[in-house]
Amino acid sequence: MNSVLWMKSSCTTCRNAKAKLAELGIEVEVRDYSKKPLEALELERLLPKDPSSMLGTKSPKYKELGLKDQKLTKAEAIVLMVLDNNLLKRPILVHPKGVIIGFDAGAYATLVS
Repeated sequence: MNSVLWMKSSCTTCRNAKAKLAELGIEVEVRDYSKKPLEALELERLLPKDPSSMLGTKSPKYKELGLKDQKLTKAEAIVLMVLDNNLLKRPILVHPKGVIIGFDAGAYATLVS
């Protein structure tokens, strides 16, 4: 299984994550979801049963929809994320050793040990 970094190219945190992965020698396929949005089937495979950890709480849409006080089902989250991929917390690293949500240099480092 190849590693995939789901990111948005205009996101500074995503670019920093990509650079850190390169520094650690972790090869990834980059998937810029601002250019090629995730589809419902991809999100179905990617999201855990409780999608709250995958929601981008800094997204204007998150605040606009008042999602802070809601407990979304996986199906509800997928519908919203297909409509607006900015609702995804980013970046998302899918690696054979696990999925890492958000930029976590320490967690990335453990992948090479």
